[in-house]
Amino acid sequence: MSDETLVLREPDVNDGARLHGFVRALHPLAENSVYCNILQCTHFSETTVVAERGGQIIGFVSGYLHPKKANTYFLWQVGVHAAGRGVGLPLRMIQAVLARPACAHVTTLEATVTASNSASQGLFRRLAQAEGAQCHVTPDYLEATHFGPDNVYPEELFTVTPLSTPGRGQASDGA
Repeated sequence: MSDETLVLREPDVNDGARLHGFVRALHPLAENSVYCNILQCTHFSETTVVAERGGQIIGFVSGYLHPKKANTYFLWQVGVHAAGRGVGLPLRMIQAVLARPACAHVTTLEATVTASNSASQGLFRRLAQAEGAQCHVTPDYLEATHFGPDNVYPEELFTVTPLSTPGRGQASDGA
């Protein structure tokens, strides 16, 4: 993947339905409603990033500033199309969000991950290494029963702290 053709940017309302279609194609990534994706792209645009190449979405990270933990960014979802895999795109997208002014005060990243999702587990461990931070795992943070009868997978909480993204406060993605 050529850096000249990769664009990391804040999403807008026009990306909501596109993001929904993108997630739908990335099975087993959890699909949200189109409305939820529109809110991610509008209400949470400063803490969400879309990666495009040739006008096509090839990756995204969505998250928000935790309303009860002032210095915490909660990463909701990360997804990468096969065309963007193998080049560190998830880490680049996370660090692009953390480098935005809206996240200048953030010292901790949290995310929940199923025990079987080794790709996401590895991502958060790589983030901790890149940030010179620690990665703590809280097992059974969300039990399978919290999700209702159709889910059999509990979620572990990954906490990466303290964050030290280079260029913090500088718009590294043009957003």
